[in-house]
Amino acid sequence: MKTIKSQFLFWIVFFLTACGPVRFSTKEQGALPVDPGGGGTTSILTRDVNFSILVNPPNNKLDLLLVIDNSNSMLADNQKLAAKLSGFVTQLKNSQIDWQMCITVTSTLNVSGSARWGASVLWSNYVAPPGVSNWILKPTATNLSNIFTDTINSIGAGWSGTDDERGLKAAWWHLWNGDPRYSGNSGCYRNDAALSMILISDEDERSIGGLQSAEYYSGEFKPLETDDLPETLVAQVQDIFGTSKRFSFNSIIVKPDDTQCLASQDSVGSKAHYGRKYAEASVMSAGGQGSICDADFSTHLNYFKDVIQTSLNSFPLECSPYQSQISFKINGATNSNYQLKVQAMSATFTPGLPAGVRLDMTYKCLVE
Repeated sequence: MKTIKSQFLFWIVFFLTACGPVRFSTKEQGALPVDPGGGGTTSILTRDVNFSILVNPPNNKLDLLLVIDNSNSMLADNQKLAAKLSGFVTQLKNSQIDWQMCITVTSTLNVSGSARWGASVLWSNYVAPPGVSNWILKPTATNLSNIFTDTINSIGAGWSGTDDERGLKAAWWHLWNGDPRYSGNSGCYRNDAALSMILISDEDERSIGGLQSAEYYSGEFKPLETDDLPETLVAQVQDIFGTSKRFSFNSIIVKPDDTQCLASQDSVGSKAHYGRKYAEASVMSAGGQGSICDADFSTHLNYFKDVIQTSLNSFPLECSPYQSQISFKINGATNSNYQLKVQAMSATFTPGLPAGVRLDMTYKCLVE
């Protein structure tokens, strides 16, 4: 919850598509014995996942979504982000990446007289190419620095703050609004593009992430709904685009348990909170995390950019493999020339797999 200072004052990157059609084959397994540490055993249920793919040359498309906390105390932090975004996207452009960017905020927006979650914000002083909506920023735009600055300033000047920031909900609804099966394609998302989200906030989902013990103000606690959960956002991406979609959720937040940063954010006059749910979303999607307390966000954005470029060698997984165990074969045979790293719901090969080889991976998912 933010403290409104005046009665008159009113938020990616990752995974480029590097593969062709994916085949998943799953079956339930018998219960596995597990010793919980109490001298006895219990059992869990897992299922096998068999993943096969013919590796194709990567394309160069990337869709970006900024999710901006638009409460009144966030303007200075958002301006720090805006100051570095033009350099970030210029580096992407120089890497021959075909990017486009949309932006939404953590509160509802007024659309035709109705309050809507996940509505796109129009870019300020931006002339879109013919046939492109003004909420879709393209690499051909001139004066990117001014566009970012003016748009962030417009967001910060136009909102008085809210006691119910919901970045995950806004991202979920932005995806829904861009799904042609429902309300019509917004143009923000391309089926053959990687997807990266970047969120910036000094609070958590619904301010305190549904954690009643973190309540600071009376009445601050609000229970999380289904579309406030990190796993719901990941499932939404997979539902719309398929399980092979390259997706990452990157966050610039008060990192969990960073007491010094929390105190620093509190000192500006409004209560901040650890971004635990946003951190969960970043871990779940193998995205990056940055501290909102850093004076310069260039390090975070450079890291997000590096994640995009190095993730050309990565593949999305159906789940976080049980006990992080996964086996693979290249063209039907074990190959010790390649090292596999599992991080959350992604598998990354070093060196990258060349186009034309067949990859087979096997791992276990827990049955909920």
